[in-house]
Amino acid sequence: FSLLCYKLRKYYCEVRSMERIIDITGEIHTGMWSYGFPYPEITVSPMTKVDWVAYNTHAEVIEGFNSQCGTYLETPAHYLGDKSYPLIDVPVSKLIDIPTVIVDLGDLSGIRTAVTREMVENNPASKYITEGCAILLCAHWGDKWKDADYLSMSPYITLEAMQWLVDQKPFLMGSDFPTWDNVQNSQGFWDLFYNSNILMLAPCVNLEKVGKPTAKLTALPIKVEKTCCIPCRAVLKAE
Repeated sequence: FSLLCYKLRKYYCEVRSMERIIDITGEIHTGMWSYGFPYPEITVSPMTKVDWVAYNTHAEVIEGFNSQCGTYLETPAHYLGDKSYPLIDVPVSKLIDIPTVIVDLGDLSGIRTAVTREMVENNPASKYITEGCAILLCAHWGDKWKDADYLSMSPYITLEAMQWLVDQKPFLMGSDFPTWDNVQNSQGFWDLFYNSNILMLAPCVNLEKVGKPTAKLTALPIKVEKTCCIPCRAVLKAE
């Protein structure tokens, strides 16, 4: 029996060692992108000396920090207000090891490239989508996090593609690009999306580094009351 337990423990450790953890969180930094006014600009700077202790201390002040900076998790309350629920009401247990499908759309580095229904429905990864999973759209956009045109050139999702994605009844949807709608030619899907009670995780980085269509997602938001969304640390566990 002891030998069996030893072998089982060894096997478990070997399986665990095969797992890869991919950080898909975009960093918050001075001068980073924002969605424009009234969203404030971000500045990370050293805090002034604390004069009520006898030793030197070090901390930073993050000016302009807001609930939609960096990679953030969002509930439908962003659109529906009091008709929905704050993020703090989502049990943390539901945000750990979420079965996830990464739909790799290829490099969509053109000018405002449309993500169409055909691109998602016929994608090889889509056969792994099941009700209640997380769906992450990968446009290889994460490397542009610090580019000047990160927002202005972002891909967007068409109404037909969003309808298909919502019909799959995911628990969460996310992407590595920051603007899902086309402001100049709105696709008109926000009522559809937010009334489907799907969490949003965006924008992410490193999705193309997973290398497989499936993984486990953990997205842990900062615990702040009375907010519909807040930055989080998001990681994928791939085997």
